[in-house]
Amino acid sequence: MPHTASTARLPRAVVVSAGRAPARPSPALVRFVAALLLLMAAMLVAPRAFAATRVVFDIDLRDEIAAGRFDPARDMVGVRGGAAPLSWTRSLIAPAAGLGRDGWYSVTTSFERVPPGGTVPYKFRIERPGQGEGDAGWETGGNRAIELVSDEVRVTRAFNAPGAPISLSRAGTIERLEPLPERFVGARGVQVWLPPNYERDTQRRYPVLYLHDGQNVFDAAAAGAEWQVDETAQRLTVDGQIQPMIIVAVNNTTRRIDEYTATAMSRDGHTQGGQAAAYARYLIEQLKPAIDARYRTLPDAAHTAVGGSSLGGIMSLWLAVHHGDVFGTALVVSPSLWWDNEFPIRDAQKTPLPMSVPRPKLWLDMGTGEGAEAIRQLRKLRGVLYARGWASGDIAYLEAEGATHDEASWAARVEPVLRFVDRQFNAKPRDGNRQQRDPFPVEVRPPMPKGQGTY
Repeated sequence: MPHTASTARLPRAVVVSAGRAPARPSPALVRFVAALLLLMAAMLVAPRAFAATRVVFDIDLRDEIAAGRFDPARDMVGVRGGAAPLSWTRSLIAPAAGLGRDGWYSVTTSFERVPPGGTVPYKFRIERPGQGEGDAGWETGGNRAIELVSDEVRVTRAFNAPGAPISLSRAGTIERLEPLPERFVGARGVQVWLPPNYERDTQRRYPVLYLHDGQNVFDAAAAGAEWQVDETAQRLTVDGQIQPMIIVAVNNTTRRIDEYTATAMSRDGHTQGGQAAAYARYLIEQLKPAIDARYRTLPDAAHTAVGGSSLGGIMSLWLAVHHGDVFGTALVVSPSLWWDNEFPIRDAQKTPLPMSVPRPKLWLDMGTGEGAEAIRQLRKLRGVLYARGWASGDIAYLEAEGATHDEASWAARVEPVLRFVDRQFNAKPRDGNRQQRDPFPVEVRPPMPKGQGTY
């Protein structure tokens, strides 16, 4: 029954005797009441602070069915993506939507944690018997993205249709450069992040970090997720936690697999890889001179770093091993060490290293969610590098608990990565010759390891 003024009874007055003080509550009671109030406050706040984002995927397959590309009696459709509970290796299957919605498929999931940047890359994939894990079944084009901006998000579109546009967030000054003429490799876009006060402090020169897969470095438009390098670098620089640096994001192309690998191997029925040397010439002989001419850089190896993830990770390792006189620091993030029967490890083990060049400083990492074999390979690489004369202080090594092979996991590691690069850029010079003991000096060239491709 609703409570009204006519039926409300006023509280009875409390009379206190003039001769006696009111009884004080016991300390135990005070503690109990305080704890109860804190618990009630936590219960009020918790649902909002830890609320999951519910995402509904409605997939329209009517055109695929009409064209004979999807058989409802045999095939299934699912969603894959780059943040839990989605995965790039396993589809979240969408059942048929039900009566009155022929050709539509729908599935609902919940994201318990918002990834850095608030976006999740995803794609629909048709699953059919015997298809395997190759390129078949995927939607055409790049990744689409979901923005986790409310308690419930609905994605409704046809298979192969473009995704909804996402809002882009950028921090600081980012310049887009015209692609350099095609020479060693195909032309590509380049973006340059400039540190705060670059335009004001005209006498200062800056170290440079080059990053592969440049489309994913500053915004999520290309891959559906980003590393948030600009936001993190801006915050750390403004707060005085790192010294200013220039960051160059080098876009990939459709030849990414070829350009980021030093040897060729058979994948998905055809040969791929083996153009790392050409891509290295582009970086060293074409792009770096252009950057050094346009911006106030510190061009020596001690103030030049390179980095990337996955295939970009093994490319960075290859550059450190073969061009340590150019890149004094390399970021080897979630490297694809499986490539060509672990060629990156064999290459690091056997390539002659000149004693006149200090060992490049290396950041090595892998997420434990990338699998036990990936962790084993990273540990093997670390052991090889120690045997080749790298000191323990020259290698930063991280096994990131629970991290997987995706942009969200790499974005979460950008801050420690930038801190590592900053330490190398600002370290005192030392004589590398007194530190290194190389079992393969440059004068002695052992035969290269067996494997596909040209060394």
